[in-house]
This record gives sequence, structure tokens and C-alpha cells, in this order.
Amino acid sequence: MNELLEKLEQLKKSLDCDERILNLKKAQKKVLQEKELLETIKKYKDTNKKEYLEKISQNRSFRDYKKKETECNLLIMEINQKLKEIHNKGGNCS
Repeated sequence: MNELLEKLEQLKKSLDCDERILNLKKAQKKVLQEKELLETIKKYKDTNKKEYLEKISQNRSFRDYKKKETECNLLIMEINQKLKEIHNKGGNCS
């Protein structure tokens, strides 16, 4: 069990240094600094008006953030696939 915990800790450290994760954090920070964008997002959440959604989707920082988020989601899918492969190699309990 200790070996598993050590491997998980190594994985966490590796992910903390992963370029995709670091880029996502930078993009998120940039988005959070744009007060006008945040206000537009809030207005969209409150009203669901298409005009706000269009304004949000045209924002360069937001588009960059969504791109980085997609890259991280792909990384998560890769990790899940590897974990599934490991689990399937381990045999079945039933």
C-alpha cells in the first residue's frame, strides 16, 4: 500500500510540473484579472442572454483558457485510460 501511495505522490508532483497544467493556471490567472470579462460572465449566468455568451467567446483570454482546459481534459482522459489498462491487467475479483 505504501508503494501505491508513493506512486500517487510521484504522479501528483509530476502533474504539478506538467506544462499543460502550468499553462492552464497561467491562463486562469489572466482571465481572473479581467474584471470586464468576469462581469460579462456573471451577467450571462444571471440572464442567459446570447449577446453575453458571444462577448465571452470572443475574448482572447477566455478562448486561450478554454484551449488550455481542453488540453488538460485530454491529459485526464489519457491518465484514465492508463489506469483502466492497469486495472484490467490486475485481474478480476469476481
